[in-house]
Amino acid sequence: MQVATFLREVFKSKRQKAKEAAMAKLVELKPRLLELRRAFDTISRSSDHLTSIVLFFEAVSWWHDRGGVRDLITLFKSANTKRGEYDAVIRTLETFDIHINQAGRYESGWNRTKKGETVTDDHVYLGNIYGLFTKTVSFWKKRKDDKKDGWKGTLYGEALAGMNAFDVVSAQAREFMNSHISPMVKLIDDLYQY
Repeated sequence: MQVATFLREVFKSKRQKAKEAAMAKLVELKPRLLELRRAFDTISRSSDHLTSIVLFFEAVSWWHDRGGVRDLITLFKSANTKRGEYDAVIRTLETFDIHINQAGRYESGWNRTKKGETVTDDHVYLGNIYGLFTKTVSFWKKRKDDKKDGWKGTLYGEALAGMNAFDVVSAQAREFMNSHISPMVKLIDDLYQY
C-alpha cells in the first residue's frame, strides 16, 4: 500500500470515529435540548417577566456550567470533511453557544450565581437603565405597586409614560429573554434535524 493511500485511510478512520462520537454526543444532549425548549415555551407564555427571567437563567445555567456545547463543536470540527459536511451543524452549535455564554453566570452580570448554584430572585440583577439603580429581582417585585408616570418631566418622560420602575425593569427582562429565546428555540429545532 502506498504511503498516501495509507494516510488517507488513517484520516478517514479518524474522521469516522469523530463523526460517531459527535453524533452520539448530540443524541445524548437531545433530551436536555428538549427540556430547555419546553422551559422556554413555559417562560414565553408568562406575563410575569421578573419571575420568568429567574427561570430563564436557571434553565440556561446548566448549559453554561458544562461549558456550552464547545465539546460538541470540537467533535464535529474533527469529523468535518473538505466538502464541509458538518459546516451547518457547526454554525448552529456555535450560535447556540454564543447565546449560552451571553445568558450565563457572571459575577457582575445579570445572573450572579456561581457554578452549580440555584438561581433565585436574590441572584438576578436588573436596572442600570433610565437612571434606575441595579437591584435584585426581589427588590423590583416589591415596587410593583409604585406610582405610575413617575417619569414626567424627565428626558425619558414620553417613552416611559404610564410606567413605574417595576414596569421598566419588567420590559428590560422581557426584551433580554426575547433576544435569546426565539433564536435559541430555532437553533434547538435545527439541531433536532441532525
